[in-house]
Amino acid sequence: MNYDSAIARLNEAASRLRAKGLLEPDDTLSMRLAGCGNILLQTGSGPAQQVDIVPLAEGGTRGSLTAQHLAVYRARADVGCVLLNRQPWASALHTLAGDMPGVFDEQIRHLGRSVALLEGPVELPAIQVRLRSGANAWVAPGHVLCFGTLPERTVFNAELLEKCAKAYVLATSAGLPIGRIPWLVRWIANGRLLKDERSAAEQYAMGQMPVLSTAY
Repeated sequence: MNYDSAIARLNEAASRLRAKGLLEPDDTLSMRLAGCGNILLQTGSGPAQQVDIVPLAEGGTRGSLTAQHLAVYRARADVGCVLLNRQPWASALHTLAGDMPGVFDEQIRHLGRSVALLEGPVELPAIQVRLRSGANAWVAPGHVLCFGTLPERTVFNAELLEKCAKAYVLATSAGLPIGRIPWLVRWIANGRLLKDERSAAEQYAMGQMPVLSTAY
């Protein structure tokens, strides 16, 4: 594993997220290092920014940022990058009653059938089971979880999540009716997401970085 190129790739993803207002100083971003059982964890910003190499086998204090990142990777063999942030519109979903359903086909294709609320730390066994549904965006008290098979996919997913959340929050707050995607479209879109995730998990298991899928 070339750590320098991996760090550069993570820094590039962080720069794109900051440019979009999706990575603030207290937010964290991490990346799975294929074939070596470690992750890169980026914390802070500016002069205080640092990137640490963290073993996936490390425990971490329950509820800590490191422990939450590690818990996602352990639950999801397909995940290659994890973002814990407080992006505004997605965070606002926690003030609404219930999960955000799949209201856009692109949302279902890349984020999953819904954006669900989490009641506690991701390390809890019950939350771990929920993460294995394949969904890539979750809202917890105080922060948002967004991930993907690669850093580039996670950046795209965070941008997509914010766009969908804004539309949903505004429509719900205004009392407007929320349409639903036809079940067949939901089934096809989610099936393709799960297929991509299975492929990524297989490639990580072989010690290889997945190929970024650009197909719908």
